[in-house]
Amino acid sequence: MKKGGLFKTIRVFVVLFIALVIAVVLVVMRPKAERQVPVDKGLLVEVLPAKTQDVEIVVETFGTVAPRESLKLVAQVRGPIVEIDPVFKEGGFVPQKTRLIQIDPRTYELAAERRKVQIKQAQAELKSLEQQVVNLKARMKIARSDVKLAKNEYVRLKKLVDRKVIAQSQLDKTEQVYLASQERLQALDNQLALIAPQKEQLIAARDLARVMYQEAQLDLERSGIVAPFDGWVLEKTIEVGQHVNIGQQLGRIYSAGELDIEVRVPAKDLKWFPEDMGQKTPILADVVFKNSGSKTVWSGRVARVKAMMDQRTRTLPMVVEVDEAAISMQKNEQVGLRPGMFVTVLIKGKKIQKVFVLPRHLVYPGDVVFTVKEGALKSNPVQILRGHNDTVIIGEGLSEGDLIVKSPLSSPSEGQIVRLKPDGS
Repeated sequence: MKKGGLFKTIRVFVVLFIALVIAVVLVVMRPKAERQVPVDKGLLVEVLPAKTQDVEIVVETFGTVAPRESLKLVAQVRGPIVEIDPVFKEGGFVPQKTRLIQIDPRTYELAAERRKVQIKQAQAELKSLEQQVVNLKARMKIARSDVKLAKNEYVRLKKLVDRKVIAQSQLDKTEQVYLASQERLQALDNQLALIAPQKEQLIAARDLARVMYQEAQLDLERSGIVAPFDGWVLEKTIEVGQHVNIGQQLGRIYSAGELDIEVRVPAKDLKWFPEDMGQKTPILADVVFKNSGSKTVWSGRVARVKAMMDQRTRTLPMVVEVDEAAISMQKNEQVGLRPGMFVTVLIKGKKIQKVFVLPRHLVYPGDVVFTVKEGALKSNPVQILRGHNDTVIIGEGLSEGDLIVKSPLSSPSEGQIVRLKPDGS
């Protein structure tokens, strides 16, 4: 072996030896591992403090707006339509006492005039009959005098005949005159007796003519259809020139400013209203109409509660009124409250004091709310008075200032260690 190769071999062994010594020293001098128990710092949660508040219970329900007072316009007489007021069209406003429709009145005007003439005729006949009575009484007065004279003459001549001063034939003639005068008086008396029923017939004819005149006047009035109230036109079914018959529908109007909404309240929500609601205790309500993102609200009240509950749906029908004052307050509304609108009705019920209002997701199955006490979870069984949309109202089970866990808990348990987020309190 050459000398240079020997030195290289020696250097290799020296390097390996030094590396082995260093490795031994490192193994001998390494620190010993210490056993440590892991520390559970707890789940990081966010909390909110429980605060009591006074809450007015609002029962939300729905209904369709309907007119409180609507009227079908029906023809009470027949004839052609000669005039229609320009305001009488669907959606038009009609002031009270506006003559909306006029049926040709000429036939009824002539009928009324004919009845007036009949009344005058009956009155003239009555006057004539009264004059006949006066004349008869005067003639009877004369006839009585004539009878009296004839009788006296007959008695005088009879005495003379008894004394045989005059002949019997002269007495017979005087008796005939006496009997004739009595017959004339009896005829006049019979005529006077017949006057009474004739007068009654004429009075009845006059009264009948008056009744028929009133009927003709009524038909004349009915030929014009007049709006009995301020209202809106729902429907128009006739045109000028059209012939209408009795009972034919001409259109429909409803009273302006008087609208009702019938709603149905579930039986479980009736406890939030006073027992005499709609009678002595007024129940207020808000009527809400939503349209393309906009919302209009009118004030209303529960006017009456129907006597019978719907057995199929277990709901109690109520009628909410919206009066003219409430409607007229909305001057700048795009769409006014109109029949047929489907609206939301928020009925304001009792006020509850010192309750807790929480988001619904904070209440876990079994009606439990978790709070944080001394760094651990605590389960609080609560009494839910009412749930509505995304919130619940809690009456019992929480105290003022309790730290309610807002963060979602997948598997919460009593006593679980938790930490509060820095912004939690």
